[in-house]
Amino acid sequence: MQKIVEIYMRSTAIQSVLSEVFWSHPDKLYIDHIRRMLDVSDSEFVKKVKIFHDIAKLKIAFQKYIRNTNASIADKNHSLLSAYIFLENYIGDDLDIVFGFLAIVSHHGEVHNLYDAIRDNFCLNVKELDFANEVIQNAKMIDIYENIVFSKNELEDKTKKIELFLMHRKFRQKFDYQDFINFKSLYSNLIYSDKYEAIFSDSKITPRNIDLSLLESHIKNLKPHQKRDEFRKIVLNNFDKDHKLFTLTAPTGYGKTLTALNFALKFKKDRVIFTLPFTTIIDQAYDIINEIYGSTNTIFKIHHKTTINEDIDSDRYSKIKFIMDSFSGDINVTTLYQLIFTIFGNSNKDNVKFNQLKNSVIIIDEAQAIPYQIRMDFLKLCEIISEQLNTVFIFMSATMPIINSNKFREISNLDYFSNQKRYDICWLQIDKNQEILEQKISEAAKENHTLVVVNTVEKAQELYYKFKDDFECYSLTSYMVDEHKQMVISKIQNKLSKNDTKILLISTQSIEAGVDVSFEIGFREIAPISSIIQTAGRINRHFGGKKGKLYVFDDICKYSDVIYGNLQKISNSIISDILKPNDLCESEILGFANLYFKKINTNLESYYVEDEIKNLEFASINSKISEILEVEKCKRMLVIEPTSDFIDRLEAEYRDLQNQNLDKFNKLNKIDKIIKKLMACSINISNNDFGKIQTGLKDIEFIKGVKALPCFASEYDKNVGFKKCNFIKNPFS
Repeated sequence: MQKIVEIYMRSTAIQSVLSEVFWSHPDKLYIDHIRRMLDVSDSEFVKKVKIFHDIAKLKIAFQKYIRNTNASIADKNHSLLSAYIFLENYIGDDLDIVFGFLAIVSHHGEVHNLYDAIRDNFCLNVKELDFANEVIQNAKMIDIYENIVFSKNELEDKTKKIELFLMHRKFRQKFDYQDFINFKSLYSNLIYSDKYEAIFSDSKITPRNIDLSLLESHIKNLKPHQKRDEFRKIVLNNFDKDHKLFTLTAPTGYGKTLTALNFALKFKKDRVIFTLPFTTIIDQAYDIINEIYGSTNTIFKIHHKTTINEDIDSDRYSKIKFIMDSFSGDINVTTLYQLIFTIFGNSNKDNVKFNQLKNSVIIIDEAQAIPYQIRMDFLKLCEIISEQLNTVFIFMSATMPIINSNKFREISNLDYFSNQKRYDICWLQIDKNQEILEQKISEAAKENHTLVVVNTVEKAQELYYKFKDDFECYSLTSYMVDEHKQMVISKIQNKLSKNDTKILLISTQSIEAGVDVSFEIGFREIAPISSIIQTAGRINRHFGGKKGKLYVFDDICKYSDVIYGNLQKISNSIISDILKPNDLCESEILGFANLYFKKINTNLESYYVEDEIKNLEFASINSKISEILEVEKCKRMLVIEPTSDFIDRLEAEYRDLQNQNLDKFNKLNKIDKIIKKLMACSINISNNDFGKIQTGLKDIEFIKGVKALPCFASEYDKNVGFKKCNFIKNPFS
């Protein structure tokens, strides 16, 4: 019977309104959508926001559109009028009214600066208000709106009252970090519920339990290791179900990943969000966790290049995509970048994730990677989130930044550092003579697994070409597509485990944090102290009998100070005072790192977005955070074509899609699939390098401005990636 009604309603759009049958989405009854969005944990205020957020969909223009989404129909917009009707009908705290209005008017886009949004939208839009009576009349046919009212005069009075309230907040009582989180909690709840119901046609389901015994069984079956086993026992003994903010500081190679996950699962929260700084180590962490839980729980790897199995149907694709994009898996392995924008960002896609921070455990691995400029803001917001959303945070690192808060509790034993003797860090004096460095590397690589880390891709490639004919040499840089980076990591892990032929790896900082490899000798171009220590963590990582050495040498790329800025200035003074006169044993590393982070904390750290928070300038906050994290701002995306027909096949797929009679939502999902395939084969290169490409690039018809380097072009080699300095056959022969 229901199907008959739906077919009938499709053919008679206006009659559907008169028959009291309203749709919110294609084939979805409006009242079902609203009711299923409501959650038992919602306050009365939140329920009101959800009930009114789509009410202007009841106008006839929208009802016509939703029955034929490919048609061009005017006046189908609904957010602003819905916000006006909410404003008229909600009685409560002035700040709640402001937040409710802003959440509704923003729920299909990004959140603008508060005062800009109010200025632009509180000026009553006469065109929108022309539809108010029509919406109110239709709303009265639905029981949840039986007491609805609307009067333009009363709306004007209410807007004036709210404007006076905001003037007071702007000039006398500023907003604060708590207000910022309060709004994001409301906004994210609204858009998450809205999207979830639209995709699943159901109320939110109760999260599944993650079986701790599976992890404990896996750990028991690992090869015994006294130091790691003792470390894990100490951490787990510090478990406190009533505490929410933790640090876990321990040397590299102690198995922090599984130990932190074990600690996290003891809280029995809805989900775990595991963040790491680089995509290369996300794959590694994901593989470890997926081996344990892949058959029983939803484990997702989430970053901008993650793809979904293309063989699944459109409905399942949209559901999996939403779960991934919203941190709704049981265990979500993602980037620090994604978490930072989830907390600070103003976009719809960032805030749909924010809702899922609630009742979660968030593990922040390599916590030193949080940019120092925003570290104080980040920590303060984490403290508020932990209290308000019942969220547990575990900050984890071998080089933990200074956290000036007594709310954080260390769960490791810092005495572990004083007992470490796996390697020494030594200063290598080369007097800026690269030939001396090359000679030292050559001597070391003849008898040792050797790692060389430099600060630029160009220098890494230059050294690779220098040594590749004399040693089993590998390269690892950001100019390689992810598939080729993973191939290199797998190869070197295999070679190191067999310990037969000695290998030489030339890398940029891609190798530093979290990559599970262990070399005997290392060379590191001068860099911030945290980076030097992270490189040292790849030396004798697995507690071999032979003590390793990491040689730190002076700048050879000529850009170290430019690349690292203030962090390098602070590091240079400490290196001159401490490292250059004397070698450092691993047991002294904690003091070395603490001195560095104390100087950063004293000289560089501050509340970076405090002024913007005080005025709830959501867009400005997002822009400032983007400036800090936008390391690719002088770069351009380049697709590396893996096969000669790759682009042609994707373009044919796109053209075929345009000819299919799909609603716009299914079509967007399929387009997203195609774009993800491109992203998986892309790198970001400098504008300067882009301009040097001699091979004719391919246009990609469905993404304006993005180019593809044809398969087998001379500018790309899977062993080194895009060649910065090898546009002729061999510049170093």
